Amino acid sequence: MTDYEKYAAQVALVKEECKEADDKEIAEEFRRYQEEFLIEPNDAVRSVIMKFQKASGKEVSSISSTPARVEKKVDRFSDLGSEDKNVTIEVAVVTYVPRIQMVRGEEKQIAFGWIEDNPWESNDKRERWDFKDWGAHSENLAPNSVVRLEGVSVNEWNDKRSININRGSRVTVLREGGPAVAPMSDEPVTIEKASENEGYVTLLARIISLKPDVIVKRDGSGSLDIFRGTFADSSGKISFLSWVPVNHEIGDLVKIEGAMIRKFRETPEVNINDRTKIEKYHDNNFASTEELSQITTSKIGDLRNGMKDVITTVQVESWQSRTFTNSDGEEKIVRSGDVMDPTGRCRLTAWCEIDPKPGDFLHLTNARVQFWQGSPDLVVDSSDQVSNLTDAPWEAIDPEQHWVDIELSDLVTSGSRRGIKTRGTIVAIRADSGIIHRCPECRRILRDGACIDHGAQHGVEDLRLKFVVDNGVHNAPLIMAKDPSEKLLNMSQEIVKEKISKTGHEDFLSEIRNNYLARKVIIHGRSLVDTQGAMVLAEEVTFDNTSNEDAANLVMQEWGVLL
Repeated sequence: MTDYEKYAAQVALVKEECKEADDKEIAEEFRRYQEEFLIEPNDAVRSVIMKFQKASGKEVSSISSTPARVEKKVDRFSDLGSEDKNVTIEVAVVTYVPRIQMVRGEEKQIAFGWIEDNPWESNDKRERWDFKDWGAHSENLAPNSVVRLEGVSVNEWNDKRSININRGSRVTVLREGGPAVAPMSDEPVTIEKASENEGYVTLLARIISLKPDVIVKRDGSGSLDIFRGTFADSSGKISFLSWVPVNHEIGDLVKIEGAMIRKFRETPEVNINDRTKIEKYHDNNFASTEELSQITTSKIGDLRNGMKDVITTVQVESWQSRTFTNSDGEEKIVRSGDVMDPTGRCRLTAWCEIDPKPGDFLHLTNARVQFWQGSPDLVVDSSDQVSNLTDAPWEAIDPEQHWVDIELSDLVTSGSRRGIKTRGTIVAIRADSGIIHRCPECRRILRDGACIDHGAQHGVEDLRLKFVVDNGVHNAPLIMAKDPSEKLLNMSQEIVKEKISKTGHEDFLSEIRNNYLARKVIIHGRSLVDTQGAMVLAEEVTFDNTSNEDAANLVMQEWGVLL
């Protein structure tokens, strides 16, 4: 698309007042306003008209053709037109990626990313658009936050619409997200700091793995040679993908300028292209490869979806194999089982021939992590990634008693985990607790008698309780399936159904609230954390009868307080 095509609507407005002006010169002026002055074309119309009027020697006229800035309030992107400006809309911020751009000979930070409309609804009811931040609003546009945008405008290019957040736009935070994205700097940051958000950073790190790889193009037109590997410093490690050759070796300490941090699922990754500068660096105080190997060994509690090149040790709890036929008609065998370490539990899937026994200790290298039933689990593709340890790295864990005690605040602010034990106070009973109906095909909950994927269904009855638990600092939804619900209520699903049938759903909820609100509970189960927040899925819920005095003593003991 040429500049004239891009700014055709604005050029036409200028031509109404300055008929002798050259179309290409007008378009160039709008490009200059947008790229150098960070002023959007619709906001620059008056200034451009005045410039060409003065250049022609004409008297500067009032500009009746520029419409008044009428505020347009919408809930959804679909309600917006390509020329709308002064728009007010509430959105969820998905990503925020700063970059440096030259403006009038000076380096200025702008940013781009994704936002979603209808932020108070579930993800499947949202539409995602690109945005550009021309006004340095990084403090209020943290990823995972919900904000109200006022005075923003719509931009359309190549039949794709996006939102421009201008210098005069107002951004109001309605729900806090993660940490705000820091302004860009040429100074190196730690891998831990760089991993917090997407964006351009400078890193000082050692290469601890490097290997060539091939990516097949989506359109089937061929393949691309790439390089994958891992950087590490004393704060942690991060995978990288390079679209250009990496002319360095494993063990080299390098400075990476213009590294682009992208998040794949939950896991950050460094993207390297031909504009990224990588040079060898010398620092005798920087951690050695051997020192970093200890730091970069992962535990189950550290796993996040999308991680690669994971090094870890696990104890096998169970193991089985099954045969299936893939889409090409080939018969395949997949082996999997439950594994654990002192920090938690997960699944291990092997696409190779290994046959460990319960109680065996396995050392895994170059493993990857993917979601399975909402939890990050380990995957190995080759038997040379697995070694059976003869010396146990820790005292054998009893699977029946293995629950990792984690504060609710730590669960809410970290990643998804299995095999956890936490505590909280019940502060709310959700109205959708009780008898529900599930789709017989996929087990999703039916809404108005229909499944989002399978349409109208005769649902299968099930029992579910939904609470909110709080520890005084953070809170999270607590969801109990049939078995833990029956145990907590001390009544079967059939009795619950009969009770609701006789007295009504509201009376059932009232009874639960009377019995359980403000009660302290101990929860065994797993946590799920995504862009919508955290929830706890309980396998068992019991009442915590610890007295306030004993609880206070435990806190003082934990923090080393002496009275």
